[in-house]
Amino acid sequence: MTPVRRWERADVAAAWPVPGAADDKYSRGVVGVIAGSEAYPGAAALVVSGAVRAGAGMVRYVGPERAQDLVLAHRPEAVIHHPVDVAERLPRAQAWVVGPGVSDYPEQDAAIGAVVAESAPMVVDAGALETVARARAAGVRAVGAERVLLTPHAGELVRTLEALRHDVTAADVERDRVGHARLLAETARATVLLKGAVTLIVSPGGATIELPEAPAWLATAGAGDVLAGIAGALLAADLTADVAGACAAWVHARAAERASGGGPVAALDVAGAAPAVVAALLRS
Repeated sequence: MTPVRRWERADVAAAWPVPGAADDKYSRGVVGVIAGSEAYPGAAALVVSGAVRAGAGMVRYVGPERAQDLVLAHRPEAVIHHPVDVAERLPRAQAWVVGPGVSDYPEQDAAIGAVVAESAPMVVDAGALETVARARAAGVRAVGAERVLLTPHAGELVRTLEALRHDVTAADVERDRVGHARLLAETARATVLLKGAVTLIVSPGGATIELPEAPAWLATAGAGDVLAGIAGALLAADLTADVAGACAAWVHARAAERASGGGPVAALDVAGAAPAVVAALLRS
């Protein structure tokens, strides 16, 4: 049995990337985001906001026009790309976030395919989990597990394992969260962040990282999109997938506490609270 490591405030403070006087927007990390859709445009704005508020030097957004407009309304500093252009030539980015809110848009699917084919470092969520996991299980993995972070919740974990021909139920996952997250990590040769009240992170052959319990108010629509954006910013800053995921989950939970004040919280408020959480972390 692999050891379990509890991820605490000191671990986050030691790992969090801090820019220096010689840095520019490129050296701080460029994040590419393929998220949102005509049906779910909000996911795009939430992922981009999470990445920006976590400290990405630049965010490039790829998606349909309705989502583009919403992204620019919330984050005018984002750089917009059309999916057709990205499918033909991937723009410069140190890491990508793919999958949140994508739905029935072939051009966007082709752009995700380009990221996979390029073997770029990536955070993979929601609508891209099965595609990326199958590709990596089939051997499309020039980039190692330490640079690919899959971020399913329990239901997505079941569906992704089923897509990889594992017969798994929700009850199975509930009984052994660590074991099934590790099964996905080993099969897809990727790091897995399993979302929940207690977030777990496992990588092939590595220790299990366990995060402190998150506030129950964080179980709200769009919260996972913000988490993906934060993790993408950290992966673009050259953290390994397990450390990026652990730091992102810790800051995400603490930002929810700050934004909620002990009551309900909305996902965009979590992104907005992230800079103050990071500032307090770095002062300690």
